[in-house]
Amino acid sequence: MADHLIQTNHLSKVYGAGETAVHALEDVSLDVGAGEFFAIMGPSGCGKSTLLNMLGRWTSRLRVKCGLPVRIWPI
Repeated sequence: MADHLIQTNHLSKVYGAGETAVHALEDVSLDVGAGEFFAIMGPSGCGKSTLLNMLGRWTSRLRVKCGLPVRIWPI
């Protein structure tokens, strides 16, 4: 198993299309290794929740399709 628990490359999310399109995430790369802690910080509306939502859906899909262990640590 790789040392990367979370790894994204050039992740983007756009809501809508054309002139009204909102770029919630644009070209986000993230690499979190085993045993590392990280924080996602920024002003309101910068895409923090969008990123976490996308990562949550991604890990759930992998867990179901590949049987990867997912641990949820209490706060």
